[in-house]
Amino acid sequence: MNSILSILPLFSALSWSASAIVLKKFKIKNLYLFPSIESCISFLALFLANTYLSRWDIFFSYDVKTYLILFIGYSFSVLGTFIYLQALKRIEIGIVFTLATSIQVLLISLLDKFVNLYTFSNLFVIGTIIIVIGVIVINLPHIKLINSKTKDINNIIGIVASLTCGLCWGTTAFSVDKALNVASILDAATIRTLLTFIYFLPINLSQYKIIKSTTNFYELKFLTLSGLFITVAMLLWTSSLKVNTGSWTTVLASSAPVFALSLGFIFLNEKFKRNEFLGILLCLIGVLSIILSN
Repeated sequence: MNSILSILPLFSALSWSASAIVLKKFKIKNLYLFPSIESCISFLALFLANTYLSRWDIFFSYDVKTYLILFIGYSFSVLGTFIYLQALKRIEIGIVFTLATSIQVLLISLLDKFVNLYTFSNLFVIGTIIIVIGVIVINLPHIKLINSKTKDINNIIGIVASLTCGLCWGTTAFSVDKALNVASILDAATIRTLLTFIYFLPINLSQYKIIKSTTNFYELKFLTLSGLFITVAMLLWTSSLKVNTGSWTTVLASSAPVFALSLGFIFLNEKFKRNEFLGILLCLIGVLSIILSN
């Protein structure tokens, strides 16, 4: 059982990658609508679960500090998502993901080391480094473009946005990990869905005319399917934070490119490039090292 709980971040990464594959395969364009749809799906599922289990009294029973930590943590999550979408408009997804992942892993590891006073085994540290190197290798062709892009102010903004969203998500992992010492998985996930919907609602309303004219049943169908995958991914991610450390969860979840490339090969007929194949091997070696360190 402990072995399964320790690899929850990998299942989360798989579900997150499946969501991305759906959006890519069916060429979904209204990405700002996606967080709102996903949060509605998540809230409906969590509302039914809390009602069926008669546990709304538990949801409202925590102290102010716990609610505040969850509020701050998930507010950074939403901010990170918004900044992430801004970065995607300006530079390639490979650059965005690599920069965001690297800074996120670095931040949460430092916070766990110097604030939570956790000690990491040499095998865990080596595995973390190998995974980050693997992610960099996978996206190497895009990263090589950074030097040529830094002369363009729009691309500079994209690079800064990528680093910023990684910092936001690292802060989320650290904060939620703290709150889950008291709060339950269902309650933390419920607060996440509520905040996501509340924050993105004004954005969606401001783009109402554009969304109305460009969104059809076809898009809504696959936005919903993709949202279901994210719902599962976030529940698994929160569950991992409950039973594992923030750094453990973040590092293993950063192996998502392995699943994204594999699913792309299966469902999108995308071919592996040499750097991608090498990067996948490195990530797998890193994941195995971290699991063995436990």
